[in-house]
Amino acid sequence: MKTVFDIGMYDGTDTAYYLESGYRVVAVEANPMLVERAQKKFAAQLASGQLVCANVAIAARAELVELTISGDDLGSSSIVSGKVAHRRPIGSITVQGMTMPELFAQHGVPYYMKIDIEGADRLCILGLTADARPQYVSFEVGEDVEELVKHLQAIGFTRFKIINQVCLHELANQRSFRDRVLLRLIRYLGYAQPRMIRRSGRFFSAGLCSGPVPWRTDGRWYSGTETISRWRTAKVANAGSAWFDIHAAIE
Repeated sequence: MKTVFDIGMYDGTDTAYYLESGYRVVAVEANPMLVERAQKKFAAQLASGQLVCANVAIAARAELVELTISGDDLGSSSIVSGKVAHRRPIGSITVQGMTMPELFAQHGVPYYMKIDIEGADRLCILGLTADARPQYVSFEVGEDVEELVKHLQAIGFTRFKIINQVCLHELANQRSFRDRVLLRLIRYLGYAQPRMIRRSGRFFSAGLCSGPVPWRTDGRWYSGTETISRWRTAKVANAGSAWFDIHAAIE
């Protein structure tokens, strides 16, 4: 059974998808309230060993770190306090920090690693080496996207996609004729965005999940150099104003 790391478990939507797809899952979540909910929701999978919940924050060092709690959305809590400043922070708690090498030492190197930890994705990506790296990885696009893509290239990743996390299409396909027609219909009915999107043979919650695993995502793969160039162009054209993830793969 292949292993998937869900780093930034949040409400367990992605974890549930990976479990249903037959993977062993290590779900990493810094917020103990979300971990407690997951332990109840996934009690059977925890008991069988298919799921492990790690209540830790990925950090630069193995030490206690401060997690700022978002009052708008518990999933937007972060160890990067500036990321929560506009999300009605309601205080902070101290949680155990863990480095990527420590996580791998405890649970092995996964086949795929999904990352969404509100401003700290870089700690996961820069913690990967040529000797300890998943076959696939995804992370949220931020100001450091070029640095992170270059790091992944340097340690052997060769294929990349830019996925729009609202429509779950690759950047090149995000304004397809079909999607534009459907969006007009949805807005005519009084909704801003669709709640569910069908991709890869199943429905995903729009804007609330990471979508299909990388090998089942929309669109073709590009080189790292092409990906950086495409993202620069998208930013200039304001196409990069939505929420995007980078998916990366090793040949």
